[in-house]
Amino acid sequence: MPLAPFALSLVLGIIAGSLITIQQPLLLVILTAVVVVALCCYRLPRVQTTLLYVCFLVLGAFIAPDPDTTAPASSFESIIISEPSEKPKTIAVDVLTPQDGKERRLYIWKDERSRQLQIGDAILVSQTRETFVGPRAWQKGNKDAIQLSAFQRLKIRALHWRHQLLNKYRQGASQQDDAYGILAAMTLGDKSALSKEQRDTFNETGASHVLALSGLHLSIIYMLLTRLTTGRRYRWLKQSILILSIWAFAFLTGLSTSMVRAAIMLSIFSLFAAGGRQRASLNLLALTLIIMLLYDSSQLYDVGFQLSFSAIFAILIITPIFERFVSKKYLMEHPLQRWLWGLLTVSLAAQIGVAPLIAHYFGHFSTYFLLTNLFVLPITTVILYGALAFLLTSWIFIGKALLWLVSILGQGLTLIAGLPCASIDGLHPSVMQTCMVYLVIVCILIAILTILPPKNTKRKFA
Repeated sequence: MPLAPFALSLVLGIIAGSLITIQQPLLLVILTAVVVVALCCYRLPRVQTTLLYVCFLVLGAFIAPDPDTTAPASSFESIIISEPSEKPKTIAVDVLTPQDGKERRLYIWKDERSRQLQIGDAILVSQTRETFVGPRAWQKGNKDAIQLSAFQRLKIRALHWRHQLLNKYRQGASQQDDAYGILAAMTLGDKSALSKEQRDTFNETGASHVLALSGLHLSIIYMLLTRLTTGRRYRWLKQSILILSIWAFAFLTGLSTSMVRAAIMLSIFSLFAAGGRQRASLNLLALTLIIMLLYDSSQLYDVGFQLSFSAIFAILIITPIFERFVSKKYLMEHPLQRWLWGLLTVSLAAQIGVAPLIAHYFGHFSTYFLLTNLFVLPITTVILYGALAFLLTSWIFIGKALLWLVSILGQGLTLIAGLPCASIDGLHPSVMQTCMVYLVIVCILIAILTILPPKNTKRKFA
């Protein structure tokens, strides 16, 4: 059974629950009644399917986040879970509050005390003005006295390990601080050393997905591990090792939304592969969406969450449409053209999926995104493989080679950003306008499907 309609019903329910205030006991009664009626309609499959959609709709409204509980308390004790980033007047840190399990970003007044903060330190914040913490509004806490769950302790331990690996990068960085910041973000998910100029360059060229660890990075690592564990013997053991490896990397990089999404998808993919079953990619994405929203429905309003799922959904839907333009026989006979065509179609599909959201949230559109991906993705693959070798061996010459590659990447993106009309700025469409753009995209895709012949029709490569 396709899971995409159920995932859509859950999303619509969360949105409705956030906009309309309904008492949760009433929603629970409605949900129970609909489930009972759906079970009784087993002889009417269409009616039962419709009632299941209603179940997910009501379930979404039931788990919708309460906007009144999102504001942080004026006084709280928390644990630092990110590399402190030095700003002109403050020290920026991400903290975890064990009481509610929420993560927040604080900007602490920069002085000698705040410069000494490290990952794992406990701080007691007595007063905040939004996210700013004054010099007298915080003090060191006793981290041993804070009650952390097993999951939170594991996450902090992984971040400690990441801090040690970042120190290895710093040893070979010398004066190449710019290259270190990009390398730390690309391979370990730490963006504290990135300058504003570097962020702007990646945003203008459409390469920001390289800095934000996502399914791209995890898929590259997964493919490498898959090639190292080929063979049909011990299939379940190999897939278990793959799952543990990708989740270890996800913990090491801080468990960002895009990494969790990719890790869940690859885990389900590995389980299906171990069982020898056929995988349905769209169902896989829908199941991942349902799992993540059931765990934390507030993720639906996270920008990274929306961009991540929009990109993968567009790739799964639009890439097969592009395959109708070129004969499969021609691509099979020409490996270089096949690789180039696959890179172009995936990049274009992902850009179609995220461009309206990027324009809505960030107000710009990168015009040279295809050129950027042709340049960035091969180098990114080499950098990730080199980073794995460096983290396993700690050989300094590998680290210096990585910094050299990253400096080439940065210089290339700077050249692309300097091209005429590299970025169209000042867009900022409204929510309604963004939805209308997606509606236009859907209509265009339907028109292409109507005009183009079926997949088996041969066409010459133009």
